[in-house]
Amino acid sequence: MSLTDTAIIGAGPYGLSLATHLKASGIPHQIFGHPMHAWRDFMPPGMIMRSEAFASSLYAPQRGYTVEDYCRLKGIPFQRVGMALPLETFVDYALWFQSNLIGDVRAVDVVDMQRTKGLFHLKLSDGGALTARTVVIALGLKGFEQTPPVLQGLPGRYVSHSVAYGNLTWAQDRDIAIVGGGQSALGLAALLNELGARVHVLVRDASVRWLERPDASRGLISRLLSPDAGLGRGWACHVLSEFPQIFHLLDDRRRRRIIEKSFGPSGAWWLRDRVVDKVRISFRTEVRHAAINDDRVVLRVRSGHDESYVTADHVIAATGFKTDMRLHRFLSKEIVEAISRKDGLPDLTQNFETNVRGLYVIGPATAHRFGPVMRFVYGAKHAAPRVARHIGSSVSADSRDGVRSAAESPIAEVTNQQSGTL
Repeated sequence: MSLTDTAIIGAGPYGLSLATHLKASGIPHQIFGHPMHAWRDFMPPGMIMRSEAFASSLYAPQRGYTVEDYCRLKGIPFQRVGMALPLETFVDYALWFQSNLIGDVRAVDVVDMQRTKGLFHLKLSDGGALTARTVVIALGLKGFEQTPPVLQGLPGRYVSHSVAYGNLTWAQDRDIAIVGGGQSALGLAALLNELGARVHVLVRDASVRWLERPDASRGLISRLLSPDAGLGRGWACHVLSEFPQIFHLLDDRRRRRIIEKSFGPSGAWWLRDRVVDKVRISFRTEVRHAAINDDRVVLRVRSGHDESYVTADHVIAATGFKTDMRLHRFLSKEIVEAISRKDGLPDLTQNFETNVRGLYVIGPATAHRFGPVMRFVYGAKHAAPRVARHIGSSVSADSRDGVRSAAESPIAEVTNQQSGTL
């Protein structure tokens, strides 16, 4: 069994960003997962990144590895705001980032993780095993998808969640109903329509909230009054984008209100012309019942006081995600019970550490504690350096040398003085 100081579970934007900071700090580590797996295999070709180009970079400790740097290297025209950044370009950029700054990633999954005497014992999908003093869970949203109860239980050939795509050519010349009114629903609607599907979007709200197209030519006064931020435009967005530690200090009620009220479902500016007057949308709708009849999905839909039926070959639930650490099957029951605060949400210190000493969580699963910026790539600029610093300070250099030299040597526990616990 091999031994390392830190194991990173997940090789997406957060895991890759953290690995660069650990490497720069000389902290022995291994990163597990297929690089950019969810982005490459579960997002549809032709998708455009929702974040502005300047806010779509992974975060390294040195300069020269942003999206802008990559575009300059490849001769791709770059625009800080107002640039439609294709998914394929972003993935290629992230893999270039990995190749240049990290190197090899162990393309395996962690299938089991236990904690004994202060150490984490990991079993891997290739039959290997590893012991680590510290573990960072850097997984995305896959596995946390929410499907309305009325659609649950129907066969997968008829109902799926928006997280599942991938290539969309299967939908050509088919009737597709999409439940949801946010970016995922609208983005899929545009792509499916352009591939020749007949799309009907069922939106709960009275309208779609379309984001304004950013103006790259704004003057200094305009930018001072309403700055471009990682989450959008304006000072409120700027604070949430740049100061997640302030969000962490708020009480649960205020954090929940900000997330629910300030960043509800919306559509990106570049989607509007591809959806409006091109895709059928029904507003104020609620799916009350779903059944399979004659190889078709039949939805009973309520709108106000009226009810109607919508039939489709397939229904896509673009209905969001809900973090629940209990859904990570590789975590032991003891670890899950220790880290869960309520309904599977991880309780986290200001350093992203859970109630289990040495276990950290970064990425979208931390939005309830650090704000909506953690749902986006931009949040890696806050999480990666902070976690790397805390890991580096939690054990002496001599202890880390012991990890490298003697697999059977005990590894020191983190002391209360350096735990970062509030």
